[in-house]
Formats: sequence, structure tokens, C-alpha cells
Amino acid sequence: MTMFFLISSIILSSVRNILSKSISDLNFGTKQFFIIQSCIFACGSLILVFATSYNFDSTSLLTSIYAIIYSLLLLSAQYCYTVALKKGNVGICSVVYSLGFIFPTLSGSLFWNEKLTLLKILGILMVIPAIIVSGSSRNTQQKSGDNYITPLLIAMLSSGGLGVVQKIQQNSPYPDEKTCFLISAFAFASIISFLISLFAKGDMQIKLKKKLFSGAGVGVAFGLSNLLNTVLAGKLDSAVFFPVLNIGTILFSIIAGVVLFKEKISRKDLAVLILGITAILLITCT
Repeated sequence: MTMFFLISSIILSSVRNILSKSISDLNFGTKQFFIIQSCIFACGSLILVFATSYNFDSTSLLTSIYAIIYSLLLLSAQYCYTVALKKGNVGICSVVYSLGFIFPTLSGSLFWNEKLTLLKILGILMVIPAIIVSGSSRNTQQKSGDNYITPLLIAMLSSGGLGVVQKIQQNSPYPDEKTCFLISAFAFASIISFLISLFAKGDMQIKLKKKLFSGAGVGVAFGLSNLLNTVLAGKLDSAVFFPVLNIGTILFSIIAGVVLFKEKISRKDLAVLILGITAILLITCT
């Protein structure tokens, strides 16, 4: 069952990457952008309600606090990842975003007595050149305003934060409240996005309706993958779970980017892929 959950999470995370690319042409800061983001988190919350059963009357204050923190990280991760995908290709964005797993990996060693070997340390150090290479301009004529690495790095940090909070919640006195934790977090994120949209510039456009289906798909995939990841975070060592999850997502996303979006892999992109995957393999070693 654990293996089934892991494979399902990899597929769902890849679907989230693909559909996020299809809505990345909406400009950050506009009403359309935040409406779609609100749709994403609302659908994520609803799918969790339908997929699980939980008595909200017994929710602890600690779980509610974790949910608020998690919702802010969800907003940062999804907003910035969507912005990065507007200029970056799916494969490279997936690699850098996935490298956020180093933070929950380190947290597992620092706080939960999970073993951190020399190979794992070398793998973590390899993340640095991978990020540096991915940050080099794809085009010497590229304007600084078009650089996608800044929002991508913020998304990566936020992704790592999500993994850390998942570990914290699953190692708290209330691990069985994971469903309420996730539903509440996605609901908070949806409400915040909707409130921001009320004050954002722009108006409702026809093309927004065409994006709602993709947004709903992102929400469903994001919600279910978060549920599976939270369950798996409590069952597997961080240095095993997060690398396997992310390397699988990277490979699926690269294939999707080439097949669906006709993306080409340059030498620089190939270097990032090799560095990223090598880092993950080293960290996975026991």
C-alpha cells in the first residue's frame, strides 16, 4: 500500500506540473490570476472532503495553527511556481522545485534522528551547482524582468517548507488529524486568494472560463498528492521518501514537457537534470 501511495503521488504531482503550465500565461497580480488560484485551492479542499471522512469537532488548536502556516506555504509555492512556468520549461522548473526536498531531509536528521551519511551530504551540496546552472540565462538577450529563477527559488523554498510542516504535523501529538489539517490549509489558501482577487486589477475575461478546468485539475492533483505525501511523511524516512517522490516527478514532467509543450532540452538544461538527479540519487543512498 505504501508503494501504491508513492506511485500515485508521483503521477499526481506530475499532472499538477503539466496543468500549472497551461495556466501560467495569466499575469501575476491580475484578478484572473488570483481567481484561478482560488479555484485551485478550493478544488483541492473539496476533493479532500469527498475522499476522506473526518470529524472536525475534535480538531486541536495545534493542528489549526499548523494548517494556517501550511496555507501560507501553499500560496507561496503555487503562486511562484506558476509564475516561473510562464518563462521556464516544465522539466527544469520541476527539477529546481523538487530540490526543495533537501530541507525536510535535513530536518529529519536534525530533529527526528534520521541518519545523514557522507553521501547524503555530498548530494545536498550538489544542489548548489544545480541551482546556479539553472539560474544562468537561457538567452543572453533575455531581459532581467523575464528571469524566472527568482520566483522558482521562492517556490523551491516553499516546497521544502511544506515537507517540513508535513513531518512536524505527523510527529505531533495529533497525527490522525492530517485530513483536517490539509482541508483547512487548502480552504484558507482559497479564501485568501479570493480576497486578494477582489482588490486586484483587471476584470473577468472569456479566456478565464477556459482556464477553470485546468485550475480545477491542478487543485484535485495538488490536494490528493498532499494527502498522500503527508501520510507517507509519517511512514518513510525523509531521506528516502522525498528523493524518490521528486525524481519520479521530474522524469514524468520532462517527458510531458517534450511531448505536450514541444520543449527542447539544451545543454544547460541537461546539466541541471544530471546534477539534480545525481544529487537525489546520492541522498537516497543509505
